Amino acid sequence: MTITADVIVVGLGAHGSSAACHLARRGLKVIGFDTLHPPHTFGSSHGGGRIIRQAYSEGPFYVPLMLRTYELWEDLQDRTGKEVMRITGGLSIGDSRGKGTAGIRESAAKFDLPIETLTPNEIHERFPVLHPNEHMEATFDPRGGALFPETAVQAHLDEAIKAGADLRFDEPVIRWRPDREGGSVQVETKSGTFEAKQLVFTAGAWLPELVSKLKLPMWIERQVLFWFEPRANADAFLPENMGNHGWEYEPGHSFYAQPNYGEGVKVALHHDGRSSNPDTLDRVVTAEDESALREQMERYVPDLNGKLLSSSVCMYTNTPDRHFLIDHHPGHKNILLISPCSGHGFKFSAVMGEIVADMVTEGRSKFDLSEFGVERLLTEESQAACPPERRPYTVT
Repeated sequence: MTITADVIVVGLGAHGSSAACHLARRGLKVIGFDTLHPPHTFGSSHGGGRIIRQAYSEGPFYVPLMLRTYELWEDLQDRTGKEVMRITGGLSIGDSRGKGTAGIRESAAKFDLPIETLTPNEIHERFPVLHPNEHMEATFDPRGGALFPETAVQAHLDEAIKAGADLRFDEPVIRWRPDREGGSVQVETKSGTFEAKQLVFTAGAWLPELVSKLKLPMWIERQVLFWFEPRANADAFLPENMGNHGWEYEPGHSFYAQPNYGEGVKVALHHDGRSSNPDTLDRVVTAEDESALREQMERYVPDLNGKLLSSSVCMYTNTPDRHFLIDHHPGHKNILLISPCSGHGFKFSAVMGEIVADMVTEGRSKFDLSEFGVERLLTEESQAACPPERRPYTVT
């Protein structure tokens, strides 16, 4: 027997859980599938804390989405009584001659966001454990803070189920067939055949494989997360004393740290990981992984360079320009491809569910999504930016 629904969501992590929640809360019949059982540690939506920030160096076109996502996180928090977000303030530190902090100021100016620009001396005076060099400056975002990914994903899943969504975990999609009679889409899993008017792919690192015929120029990047016990001034790294701080220590090379929320201070390099495959990801953290990060901590935050408490491996799903993919499938207007990715997408997952719900029910979003279209990824230039040897899938 074929089971029918209004919408099928494939992938129930950060963005899929939010999509299922928003769709179900609008009264749609939703069936969701995930190969695993989120929240889990095998994708891109774990790690104790994720940074949220309001002023955005990646482009001012992100800011309207960011302002709305804050509202939706607060709403989710109020409805569930779970702490999914904590505001601590946050610093973005980089070369004053570079593009990073300049991009933040551009976004802030365009949307009248409250930020402060700090000189190296001002950074050190306010946060004595930080040691920027003479060419650095910082922007302080008072609305910066943390999202707690496992709690956030579980809250969206719980709200989706409460609203009537049929969520099926540990049930991978075997195949899908577009454009059935009447314009529907079919999905097959181990438990049978499912049919819906619309299909939403929110499968993260597994998206390129699910739509392999598109040959999306996306690749998976291994990322290692660490939690440290500061070797000195431990109180300085508590959330009431220190917010997030991200460091672009060289053009295109960054690391970030978050306060100690009870499990140690989270620190990680941002990008610079090796290419991988989500199904064969190397989850063994090596001494080389650790030493690469310790080198930067010793230079800029030496008091943090203490005992390693724990570590974990996650992954980024990258596009060539490191912007998101939010669009209809180019061949099927009842299929959505949703990949807010490239290492800065989790914070947007609350608003991404709303965007999906708008696109499903109204055919469009109220936000300008022109920077996130699929066609830009199908050009020869984008294809060339992702060499075949970096693609983790064999495309047939």
